[in-house]
Amino acid sequence: MLLASCGGAPAVSSPATAAAAAADGFEPLGIGADYPSYRKLTPTRFKSRVHGNRWVDVYVNEIGADAYLDGGDIPVGTTVVKASWEDADGKPSDFAGPTYVMRKEAPGYAPEHDDWYYAIHWARPTPEQAQLLGGPIYWQGASPRVAYCYDCHDSYDRSLGGLVPSSVLWR
Repeated sequence: MLLASCGGAPAVSSPATAAAAAADGFEPLGIGADYPSYRKLTPTRFKSRVHGNRWVDVYVNEIGADAYLDGGDIPVGTTVVKASWEDADGKPSDFAGPTYVMRKEAPGYAPEHDDWYYAIHWARPTPEQAQLLGGPIYWQGASPRVAYCYDCHDSYDRSLGGLVPSSVLWR
């Protein structure tokens, strides 16, 4: 089974990795690809149990960063990206894990999931994960493979999760 929870297994953690993925013939990350220009909301990476025990940084675009932080209603167009890194003996490694993306869509997009779009992008999974997944992945939108994203996020306030490391959240 996939070791990634709440997001599964895709990622591109930099524009350079995205370019390399495109050169390999794998579709680059679409929504959220510009996340390095977003506001980084985490001062340091934290280990996220629900994202495969990977180390993550949280980025939110300017449309919704203040609402995300203040607990307000999340405006349509807000994009949240968790860039992840594989674990190396209890510390973040240099190996990029999946990129997890959420975007708040207009009412009616997915009302049963508070109108959030989800995507998981991993252009260069570890050899072990590539074998399990069948290679790189890009699960998005209506794909049934993003079900574990909303299965987890639906239980959070505003469907967001939060900045509290998931390893200490009560579920």
